[in-house]
Amino acid sequence: MSNQPPEPNLSEFDVGGDQQDGLFDVLSHSDRRFILQYLQTADTPLPVNEVATELVAWKNPLAGADQLSDGRATLVETSLVHSHLPKMAEVGLIRYDETRQTVTLGDRAEEVQARLYGKTMR
Repeated sequence: MSNQPPEPNLSEFDVGGDQQDGLFDVLSHSDRRFILQYLQTADTPLPVNEVATELVAWKNPLAGADQLSDGRATLVETSLVHSHLPKMAEVGLIRYDETRQTVTLGDRAEEVQARLYGKTMR
């Protein structure tokens, strides 16, 4: 019998190394933090084009809806599909369905929110 205390139950994000570095890399981009925040309000999967439109509006708060071009949303949607969403899905922050082009919060989103802000998402 050992007198050493039991090993704490650490998540992959607690132990450091590649998992934690990957998480911080993902959260280092403001667009990804916006996506995480925006998805908190959704109970159902959101279309990627809706997330792109909201992201464009967030980045251009002084522009009216009629001033935001579809071209901007298309460029943002392209960056979401090819960069941001796959990175976020890889660390479990979101679930990205490439076939349906939808996105929802992932299994790790609540854990990350609690660790970063000391509260749960919903």
